[in-house]
Amino acid sequence: MRWRQAESSIRLASSAWSAVVGMGLVVGLQFLIYPWVYERATRGGETAIPPALWLAIDFLLVIWLFAPQLACLVLGVAAWATWRVVVRRDELLTSRAARGLMFGGALISSLGAVVLAVLIVPSAFVQLTRPLLCETNTFEEAVSPNGRYKAIVAEVDCGAMSGSHRQVLLTRRPFWWASASLLYFNQHPSLHLSWSGRTLTISGDRTLTSMDHPPPDPMIWGGVLARYAGSKE
Repeated sequence: MRWRQAESSIRLASSAWSAVVGMGLVVGLQFLIYPWVYERATRGGETAIPPALWLAIDFLLVIWLFAPQLACLVLGVAAWATWRVVVRRDELLTSRAARGLMFGGALISSLGAVVLAVLIVPSAFVQLTRPLLCETNTFEEAVSPNGRYKAIVAEVDCGAMSGSHRQVLLTRRPFWWASASLLYFNQHPSLHLSWSGRTLTISGDRTLTSMDHPPPDPMIWGGVLARYAGSKE
């Protein structure tokens, strides 16, 4: 009976660390995929990317958006499972190297979970309090043809300290609280949104040369290509 409990504890710790490694690989994929997608899209637009890859990005984006929270959870489980083995190391582990490895794993996973939690809590607090402190007016919304993304032209006013600013936000539905700001203007330009497949065109009355920081062409977020079409010089 005790042998089965020991085997179960070690198996649980191994599974937890497999999840940590898997999470790391999935998060790391974005640093491999996005440069390739950007290079291909710059030359050939959205049709230069295989549809299967676009679909994979649509669903991987959900993991990438919440990578810190998921990583904190996975590391927390790994820490708990590993400390269970460490506490019974003399009974479960036969070699000094295995005991040292388990202790190091338990310490690293615990510290990682704590650090991520410390970073996540202030960000979550800001997201929860911003609607109470800032007034947001939406001027235009446009949902992508596949229904997975929504673009918004909004003006956010957080009072005298920051003033009002107009921006284009992109969200992966239904996760409206995890939005990305594609364009940000301290002024109040006229902006219009239109979709063609996965390509979002942002039409505005500002020229690219008049912007302090012109956006890249294309802008890529998740499975969306965004382009800015300003007025002619």
